[in-house]
Formats: sequence, structure tokens, C-alpha cells
Amino acid sequence: MLFARIPEVHAKGSRAIRVFVALVFVQLLLHLFYAFNSHDPRLFAPHLVAWLHDTVVLSAMLVLLRLWLLLLPSRVRLAGDSLAAAMLALSGALLSLYPQMLREYLSFPVNLFAGNAASAGILIREYLGFDRLAPVLLSATAAIAALFVPSLPLKHKWVSRLGIAVWAVLLVAGALAVPRSPQPVVSSLNEELAIRAANTPRAVPRLLPAPRRQSGESRLIPGESKRFVNAKATRIFLIVLEGVTAEEFEKEFMQGSSSRFYGRVATNSLYFANYYTNNLDSYTSLIAMLTSQQVPYRSYTDTTLYDAVNQSANLARDFRQSGFRSYFISTYDTQPFVPVRNEWTSILHRRDLTKRGEWLTVESGRIESATEDRAAIPTITSMAKSNPKTFVLQELAWGHTTAWRAKTGLTTLAYYDKYFNELLDRLVADGAWPQSMIVIVSDHGDRFGAAKVSNYRVPLLIVGPGVSAGRDTALRSHLDLSQIVAAFVGGEAMPKPRQRILVTGSTEKWIYGQIDAAGGALFIDDKSGRVLSRRGALDPAAVNRAFQGLIDRFGKRFGP
Repeated sequence: MLFARIPEVHAKGSRAIRVFVALVFVQLLLHLFYAFNSHDPRLFAPHLVAWLHDTVVLSAMLVLLRLWLLLLPSRVRLAGDSLAAAMLALSGALLSLYPQMLREYLSFPVNLFAGNAASAGILIREYLGFDRLAPVLLSATAAIAALFVPSLPLKHKWVSRLGIAVWAVLLVAGALAVPRSPQPVVSSLNEELAIRAANTPRAVPRLLPAPRRQSGESRLIPGESKRFVNAKATRIFLIVLEGVTAEEFEKEFMQGSSSRFYGRVATNSLYFANYYTNNLDSYTSLIAMLTSQQVPYRSYTDTTLYDAVNQSANLARDFRQSGFRSYFISTYDTQPFVPVRNEWTSILHRRDLTKRGEWLTVESGRIESATEDRAAIPTITSMAKSNPKTFVLQELAWGHTTAWRAKTGLTTLAYYDKYFNELLDRLVADGAWPQSMIVIVSDHGDRFGAAKVSNYRVPLLIVGPGVSAGRDTALRSHLDLSQIVAAFVGGEAMPKPRQRILVTGSTEKWIYGQIDAAGGALFIDDKSGRVLSRRGALDPAAVNRAFQGLIDRFGKRFGP
């Protein structure tokens, strides 16, 4: 028996086994702490199952390490046991990080094996923050302390037998729940095994990196633009919703019985019913809205591949050069992903907002720590009142984590209805509404549904006293938003309808595809080369060539 031979490995008891037991208890404590701290009873079951799978993962490592130790010569087994304990401790430290993020993982499950160094770096620097590494310290302390726990006296060996029995029960319980695991490692392994079990041949070749720009090639610096000097509206509010599909918006915001805002502005609003995002990612969606340039990479890719796109002609620069004061506003504690960062008159986070009222806050990881979006309205309306020409972009936070709804019971769109009613009330009270225009647009749909057309169709609603009621059904995307705004503000022509749009989807995979004006759609997983879904007669090879061409053109123009 593997564990009956413990004395052969280390006469005083295996260090690796003691570290293993300590780590299992630490993971249990972490899961219980974050489950209770969430104040959401629905999270207790996922935390419990995740802990069972933590035990399974650590057990698998322990068994493999024990087998390795048994193969070593007896003279080096003691050193090998110490190395095995250190490897287990490192694994436990990594596992200790995710219980605090389990709520977010349940909403946006990612495949760990599809990540890269860039995505791991962003996770640690921007999402966790070094102040969120306390679980690692707890795990390391427990592992070190376990090394100094004395062996059980011979008369208490029944405790070891009981422990092995409990361990076996935990493994069986964990194995039964493996198919629907909330634990990141087990869930990712499930997905990888499913892909390999399918054994489906590639339908298209893998996408290739963009060709590098020539060292002597310079980027075109756009000239000064004064396209909005004679603006029809002088207070422009671009409000970006978080993760809302057009289907949800139409059902709950435009037709819902509890929605008041749309009823107030319906006669002065134009809705774009066939409008799509180009990326299932907030940052690259914002870049597309402002620059009319599509970033052909999944989210959390190394940003040096596309940072230069922020230097291209953009809406914020056009307003600023036309005499507007331009503001990027976020109620997050920190927002590292600000599009066209150098073009704003001012970038405001929650610490910069006017302190009025009691606002709800969420402290869920470094990048998710935020105050509710309505807290920014006094600041927004104050700036609009004091500056005759104002362009404001607010990226809304509500909906980015399920913690908001858990605290209030409000759906994302129910909260947004409150937000827009309050914004409208203040603009009317300040006398600013006659010169105002509100552009309501969503960044993307469900990031986990990258192979569904419905998650790319997002709402775009233009609201203002000078807007005639209507419904635009032409195929459009975020790449058209800048020109659409220019049509309403500067009297320019509306962009021509598109025949197709290329899309980039997902956080954990590189999924790409095409949606056309005839209703056709096709989505491809680059890693496996499989067609994930298809509607109409689109050719996978043609979509692959078109997307590769997009990568090549983008790389030549904006690559490092």
C-alpha cells in the first residue's frame, strides 16, 4: 500500500502528508470565510464543492509525489520528502488565491490552460492587487507550522486511520461533483479533456501573429480636427452600460413595466436595433467606440500589441479640439484600462467624485472595488452646468460583478433605469437638458457566450430634445459609433450600413467570427480550429482569411 509504507520514506512521518493536511484545512477555512462574508447563501454550496475539489487536486499531487519518493534511493528520500512538501506548499499557495474570487469565477468561468503570462500578470496586478495576497501568507504559514507538528503516539494511531477514512469520503464526494465543478483547475481540466475527447479535426488553420512593423516606419499623426465647433448639442453624455445585450435591454428597459426612463424620452430617442459590439471585452469595445478601430485580440492579451491604437484619431480628441472639456469617469477605485488616455481633459475615479449622499460600495478585489454609478451624477451635472461645452464618458460599474445584485436585489437594468431618471431630473433642474444629448450603449453581452450572436447584439439609444423618434435597422457596430455621434452633434452624414462585421469573443479563449447583414453568423475557436456555431452559409475558410487579414492590417499599423 502506498501510504502503509510511510516509515520507509520518513521514520518520523511524511512532511508532505502533514503539509497536505494543513492545506486542506486552510482551504476549508478560506471557503467558509468568503462564503459567510458574501452574505449570499447561494454561494455556500459552490464553496463547499470547490473545497472538495481542492482536496481532490491536492490529493492527486500528493499521490504523484509519494510515488516519486518511492522510486528514489533511500539515502535521498529525506531530501525528496522536503522537496515534495515544498511543492505541495506552493500549490496550496496558488489555490488559496481563488476562493475570494469564486463569485466572479461562477459568473465568468475561464480556462486556466488557455491563459498566458500577460493574462496572469493582469490578474495579479489589477484584479487581485498585492493587498489581496493574505491567503497566500496564511497558506504558507500553515505549511511551515505543519512541519513542526510532532508525530502521533503509537496508541493514537486510530486517529490516522479515521483521517484516511474521512479523506476517502471526501474524495468520493468530490469525484461525484467533478462534471459541474466550480473549482478553476478541475473545471479547466474538464474543458481540455472534452476538447481532446471530441477529436474533431481542425476546420481552419490557426491564426498567425501579425507581421511586425518596419523599424523605420512611422505612425501617421492625425491633424487637428474642429468637427464639432458648431455642435447642435453642447452637453454630450456617452454612458456605457456593462454587459447588457440588446434583447435584455428591449425587454426590460424599453418595455418593462418597472422602467420609467424610456417612457419619458421615447418621443425624443432613436434606437439602433441591429447594432453589434466587435469585442466581448470592455476595454477594446471602448477603443472601438472612440477610434473606429477594431482590436483583433481577446481580452487580457499583452496590451503592447495594440496600445498604439490609442494614438489614432478619436472622438475624445475631436471634442477637445472643438473647445469641449472632455471627461472619462469611473466609479471604480482604480481603472487601469482607460481608452485614449492622453486625450481627456480629466480622468476621474471614485476618490475624485463630489461627496454627496450615502452610496453603496462593493469591495470585491482591487479592480472591482467601486461605488455605485449614481454617485457620479452630481459631479457629471456640475461639470455640465459650469462648462458650456462638455463631453462625458462614464463607464458604468453596476453589473460587472454579481455582488451588486446580491446586496440590493436590483437587476442591472432596474438599477440603470434609476440612474438615467436621476441624470435626466438633474439636467432638467439645472436647465441643461435643452442643449444635452445622452448616448446609451452597452460594451458587450455575456462574455461566456462567445459563440452566440445574441451576446454581440447590444443596445444603442440616442436621446435628446433634438432627436426624432425612430428605429434604425441597418447593420452597424461600435466602429460606427463615432460617426453616428458626429451625425447627431455635427450634422455629418450617417455611416453607410455594413454588409458584415468581424467579431472577437471571450476572455479565456480566442474565439472569432463573422456576422452578416443577411442574418448569417459563424464562430471559430482558434485553439482547436473547430466551428463552434454556424447560421447561414458562411464559409469557415473565408472567415479565417478575413480575420487573419484584419490581424495583419492592424499589426502593420498599430503593432509594436
